[in-house]
Amino acid sequence: MDTMTLEQMQWIIMGVMALLMIIVLIMFIVQAVKLKRLRRKYDLMMEGTGVNGLEDVIIEMKEHIYALREGQIEHSNQVNGIHQQMKKMKSNVGFLRYNPFQGHGADLSFSLAIVNDEQDGIILSGLHSRDNTYLYAKPVEQGESKYPLSHEEMEALNLAQRKS
Repeated sequence: MDTMTLEQMQWIIMGVMALLMIIVLIMFIVQAVKLKRLRRKYDLMMEGTGVNGLEDVIIEMKEHIYALREGQIEHSNQVNGIHQQMKKMKSNVGFLRYNPFQGHGADLSFSLAIVNDEQDGIILSGLHSRDNTYLYAKPVEQGESKYPLSHEEMEALNLAQRKS
């Protein structure tokens, strides 16, 4: 068995070092290619945004999200306000035509009930006779009137209440 000389050991060490340098160079090239692909994707993503960095894009998106949330809250409050106003609108209508004088004339008389969702409103009744037409108005609060309601007026009110 020969013992290795110092010169031979130096050549072996230099060969191993050269091999390691080649491996490191290959790894460097692979990472450079990956970085170039990533940079190309980043440039495509940032194209047309008018900003230089991803941080700026994220900050801008965050500010936009906050503005949208504030707008959503404002719109929700407006919708709730409109909903409350609509409850008070006199939008439920009941209409009934009838003949108050059995056997004479036609269904030329009417009762018209106009109430809101809280059953507040008015009942208009028009009684048509041969010589005149009389118009009566009765206020309604919470589905009832302090004035006596005829059968036809009650029926018109019930028709309006069914629509609410």
